Amino acid sequence: MADEEINWKQYLADFHRQRAGVAEAVLSRALSGDHTPYRWLARAVSHDAQTVLDLACGSGPVSRELQENGRMVVGLDLSEHELALAKERGPGPWVRADALRLPFADHSMDAVISSMGLVVVTPLSEVLAEVARVLRPGGVLAAIAPALRPLSPKDLRVLTRLNTRLRTKPQFPGPVELAGFARTLELYGLKKVEDNREKYRFTVTSRADAELMLSALYLPQTRWSRVEAAIEHLEDRVAKRGPVEISIPMRRLVAIK
Repeated sequence: MADEEINWKQYLADFHRQRAGVAEAVLSRALSGDHTPYRWLARAVSHDAQTVLDLACGSGPVSRELQENGRMVVGLDLSEHELALAKERGPGPWVRADALRLPFADHSMDAVISSMGLVVVTPLSEVLAEVARVLRPGGVLAAIAPALRPLSPKDLRVLTRLNTRLRTKPQFPGPVELAGFARTLELYGLKKVEDNREKYRFTVTSRADAELMLSALYLPQTRWSRVEAAIEHLEDRVAKRGPVEISIPMRRLVAIK
């Protein structure tokens, strides 16, 4: 199956119906120093931001990080199954809607944040147009997205062994490195003010950890037998050498309107 034949809309709907909360389960255990990717993203939002939109919020981990007295954090996602978990775990409000047609007034948000949304919701140009519309002048867009670096030679060896067994790499609807992102921002009146990278580590200590980590990946063209091979590889490595660290490089982008 060629990449262009992937029905991403259906794949994502099925994935988040069957595995709601799996991204949070993995990334909430992915650490760099004292923080997870979710906390890193939340730290990009000023305490002065009183109305915040969490775009493609999933089960709501970043919304919960941002809860403060007097602040309203609105979580928005297209998946009713992710939102059901979000409602169990945090106060909301939670809104089911398409990120390409945000149900909010112009200039109504002090900040828009998104964990992974910029590589999942497409086309990116339409997402940014809506973000720019709902942001007030001086408002901030902050997002994290998967990246290709930083990775050490050891990190690459671990990931290469997994990809060899999967016979693919994790895929996303949008481009991972967001080429030309700054220029695209400028088209919608947004100026990039930060572009930083961080490497997180998810530690596999058991078969259950391996299954969790692999189940969180978008692998639309991969048979389960290949996923099972990757799980068994990690299980074997743990049995022989102890815990295996899986590196997760992330990129944090911040722009101002």
